[in-house]
Amino acid sequence: MPLCATTCAPDPAASAAFLSRAGFEPLAGHDGLMSDGAALLQVDGARSARTGVRVWKEALPASVDGWLAQRGAVRFDGGSLLVAPSGTRVEVMDGVGPESPPSGRGRVLGNYAGLSIEAVDLGRSLDFWSSLLGAEVASGSPDQGWVSLRREGLGELSLMAPFICPHSFANPSLTYFNGAENPSILEDLGRRGVPLFERVGGDEPAVNAVLREPGGVGFFVFND
Repeated sequence: MPLCATTCAPDPAASAAFLSRAGFEPLAGHDGLMSDGAALLQVDGARSARTGVRVWKEALPASVDGWLAQRGAVRFDGGSLLVAPSGTRVEVMDGVGPESPPSGRGRVLGNYAGLSIEAVDLGRSLDFWSSLLGAEVASGSPDQGWVSLRREGLGELSLMAPFICPHSFANPSLTYFNGAENPSILEDLGRRGVPLFERVGGDEPAVNAVLREPGGVGFFVFND
């Protein structure tokens, strides 16, 4: 099961409508969980909800319970809560979780490249996420200002140092890379009524764009 973004939806219907226009559909048997065939996003309308990342314990290393205790994780009904060095809220859910989406391509947004998080202390964030997920560095390094972690079944997590990304950045953001196909995908989003939060590298038609779901989750829909 891939990493799942969570949104604190003040208006769950508005978040669900935005996601539906972007190709996400409800996942049967999981209240509020939506997928576009590649990514997962939990729409949580509870007043106590916060935007963040969710992962299921069954997918994590066997030592995760001790690791969570050392980090001071707080128990809640169904899982444990802690905060990553970037300030991103992380929910480690009990149990197995949903089945992995079947492909790496979203129905509307294109080729899914995983979650992205901006982190003030890249070294501490790298230690946190690699320890929690049992993931390894796939590319980049702290010296370069960005690192991508990957583990089979969990997808990819990209960490970026501050002042590196010149665009609007919400923690977390779902990232899609579509090459030369990207402008046509952005045009299709316009026809579907999905607003572009920020245009990047062009006006009409946009070459790249940042989207922002009503609850705060970001989307990078870029050509590379």
